[in-house]
Amino acid sequence: MDLRPAPRPTLLQRLARLFAPTDEIDAERARREAERAGYDNVRDIGGRQKVALTGFISSMVIHPRGAAASVEADLFDGTGTITLIWLGRERIPGIVPGTRLTVTGFAAKRGNHRVMYNPRYEIIARAGEEQE
Repeated sequence: MDLRPAPRPTLLQRLARLFAPTDEIDAERARREAERAGYDNVRDIGGRQKVALTGFISSMVIHPRGAAASVEADLFDGTGTITLIWLGRERIPGIVPGTRLTVTGFAAKRGNHRVMYNPRYEIIARAGEEQE
């Protein structure tokens, strides 16, 4: 095992990070936090498997009246996006774009898209709040 400290970023690397788009910075931060906390990565989801994920809601689908009741939200963890679908619900208080949460449940691939139905969830930070 190599015990030498990690090399410091070069000036060019630091400048590139300084001028990187905020979505790239957010993605890198989300990925590092998920890995540090021991959560699974969205990009590693293959077939049907039980996973624990953490990330933030990047978008939501609002269904028109008369459509089957469900809440759909895309969770982004820095490695990819998974669509969370809660059946039989018209809304879930506190879950809006920007909300950070953890979810557990069975994930699967539907075509090239990853989905999770009726996951258990815990809100970590509401949209606009900073994590400590």
